[in-house]
Amino acid sequence: MVEASLKGDFKKARKMHYELLPLMKGAFVETNPVPIKEAMEMCGKPTGGVRLPLCGLQPESKAKLKKVLQDMGLLS
Repeated sequence: MVEASLKGDFKKARKMHYELLPLMKGAFVETNPVPIKEAMEMCGKPTGGVRLPLCGLQPESKAKLKKVLQDMGLLS
């Protein structure tokens, strides 16, 4: 996306942006870095838990994040 923008191909960059937008929104469904760590765990990349004062994702947020990852083809 950045490469396309730097080359002036804003049509391509915009297309990529909107393709990635659900993932970007999912990354902030709760306080970061909690959703990122959870997404990595779901994708099989162990990250360990979050440190206090943070806590794990709420079940409804976890379900939303999982759906985003599935819809984008990032989960098997």
